[in-house]
Amino acid sequence: MYQCDGCGAAIPRKTLRYQVSVDVRAAYDTLEISLWDLVRDHRRELEELVARMDKTDTMKLEEQVYKKMVFDLCPECQRRFILSPLNFNKTGTVDEPPTDIDTFLRSLGFGNADGK
Repeated sequence: MYQCDGCGAAIPRKTLRYQVSVDVRAAYDTLEISLWDLVRDHRRELEELVARMDKTDTMKLEEQVYKKMVFDLCPECQRRFILSPLNFNKTGTVDEPPTDIDTFLRSLGFGNADGK
C-alpha cells in the first residue's frame, strides 16, 4: 500500500500512481577569479567558515545546496500537480525565511561582498 503525498489517500499496490522527483539545487553565476584571489592567503577565511559551519545543523547546510525529494501521487493529485506544479497543495508551511543564495555563497568564500 502506498500513500499519496498530495492528499494522503491510500494507493493500493498494482494500481495507477505517479512519482514526482524534485531536485532543488543552489544556482549561482560563474565566478571570476582574479590573480589576487589566487595568491592571497585564504587560511583565516576558511577557519572562520569552518567555525560557522560547526555551529550549524548539518542537514540545514546540505539543504542550502542540494535537496532531492520524491513524491507518490494519486491520479487526482497528479492532474492538479500538472496544472500548477508550485501550488498544487498549499497545506504546507515554511517556518524560516528563504536563503539568499548570493549571501550563502559569499559566506562560503565565493565572490566578493560587492557582487564581483
